[in-house]
Amino acid sequence: MTDAIARAVDILNDALARDPEAVTALFNLRVDCNEQLATHPLIQVSLYGGNRKIGFLGLLNGLLGESPSGVIGARGLIDEKTGRMARIQEFVDLRGEKVDYLA
Repeated sequence: MTDAIARAVDILNDALARDPEAVTALFNLRVDCNEQLATHPLIQVSLYGGNRKIGFLGLLNGLLGESPSGVIGARGLIDEKTGRMARIQEFVDLRGEKVDYLA
């Protein structure tokens, strides 16, 4: 039996194969959040234009949390103008890697 993180990566990659546009749009979605959520020890929140925002992957990493830097990342092409993921190639298990996004 696979562990929860490996299973989540497998499911995310299956969803990506089925509908890459929808998964990429969801991945890129960020919503404002308050200070209390932003200071959670495992949920990843970032500043965008001075506002605290949380995304799907930040919440998922908090849910599966083993480290504040996250255990699941995405490999793909980043739009240099927006900083958003233009095309996700795959989701990856970061337990063996030390970065959140790999371009």
